[in-house]
Formats: sequence, C-alpha cells, structure tokens
Amino acid sequence: MPTAPEVKAWYNRHYAAKGPQSMRPPQAYGVFLDLLDARPGTRLLDVSCGSGFLLQAARARGIEAVGVDLSDAAVRLARRAAPTARLAVGAGEQLAFQSGTFDYVTCLGSLEHFLDMGQGLREMMRVAKPGAQLCIMVPNRDFIGWKILGHQGTAQQDINEHLLSLAAWRRLFQQHGLEVERIAADRWHARRWRSAPGGGGGVARLVTGPVLEAAWHLVPLVWQYQFVFLLRQARGSRIP
Repeated sequence: MPTAPEVKAWYNRHYAAKGPQSMRPPQAYGVFLDLLDARPGTRLLDVSCGSGFLLQAARARGIEAVGVDLSDAAVRLARRAAPTARLAVGAGEQLAFQSGTFDYVTCLGSLEHFLDMGQGLREMMRVAKPGAQLCIMVPNRDFIGWKILGHQGTAQQDINEHLLSLAAWRRLFQQHGLEVERIAADRWHARRWRSAPGGGGGVARLVTGPVLEAAWHLVPLVWQYQFVFLLRQARGSRIP
C-alpha cells in the first residue's frame, strides 16, 4: 500500500499534467446537485474536489461551496473554476472542519482511493449536520465493460484503488452507520458524446453516440460502471 505522501505526489503530477481535462466537463456536475435536491442558502462540502467543477455548479445555484483535496495542484485548479468557494488542502480522512457543519457532503470518484475508507466515511459523517445527505460516487468491480475487455480498474488504478461490488459498497456504508436512500447509475460516460468538441466529434459519433447512450440504459445496475449513493446517517447510529 502506498503512503500518504506518495498518493499526494501522484495526484499532484496527475493534475499538473492534465489540468481541468483530468475531470469530466463542468456541465456534467449539475446532476449530482439534482440528485441531492440541493437548495440555495445551504452549505456543501466536496471532499476530494479535484478541479472544482462541482463547487462551480453549486455556487451558480446559490449554495455555499467548500472544497478540500489532498492535491495542491487540484486546489489551484479549483480556485480558478470556483473563485468564491472556500478551499483547503487536506486528506479526506482528516477534515479540518467543525462537526455538524454541512447540509450536503459529496465525494465523487475518490473514496476508493482513500488509504482508510472507513476513517474517511467517519469524517464525512462527523462534519455533516444531523439529517444531512451524503452523495458518494464509487466504481463497480463488476462493470460489464471490464468483463468484456478483460481488464479491471479505472484510469487511476495504479494508485491504491479499492474495487467493490454493488452489494459490498452497500455493506460498507451500512457498517459505518449510513442508511442508503437511493442508488443511481453514473451514466455520464454514455452521454459524453454530447459535449465532444466540434459538435459531437464527427458524423460517426453523432450516429453511434445516441445508440450507445440508449443501450447503456438497458444495462442492469449491478453491471454499471459507477454507482452514485445517496446516504444519510442511520437512525440511532453513532459515529465510531
């Protein structure tokens, strides 16, 4: 297992090399706020905020946005994307915020890379207000695409990646005192042809894009690429 400095160095190189292109485009982040039904005047913490596009989307809706990321390079990018958001460099397992501070806590495509996922979840629960919602996106070990291609893992698989099945992710959250309210499929990878440069990336993509997007909706949840979990602290549970 890598050390925390090694993980930080990897992400600093990653964001320095790829910049904002290391993330999906800004217009792809509103869906997460829609799932949360996030309202103006509330406070949102995005753990492992990356390039800051979710913070940008939240500020556009009148939500007070706060982001934290292990990578200094990522935080610099996030400051450009969301200049009015509050930002800090730090690990998700050690959040430098007071308990019971946020109405929403998000962590998109990052929990699986934490050195201690359980501690990360405990910290997210700690800084969330009573009754607050958490939105956590994680990859699926049983993604059908990896089965067809004969390999497994996301683009960041070389830096401490935990891959779990749908049932295993559900158990992990429940074991840490979280109640699963909803599980949605992350279908951005089927829709990204819409925002391709040059009006869809050519005639062929304009034809195949809609077909692939429609086909993606037929894939059962257990075989989807990533899951988006909407969670709350379970009644009667205590943060360990």
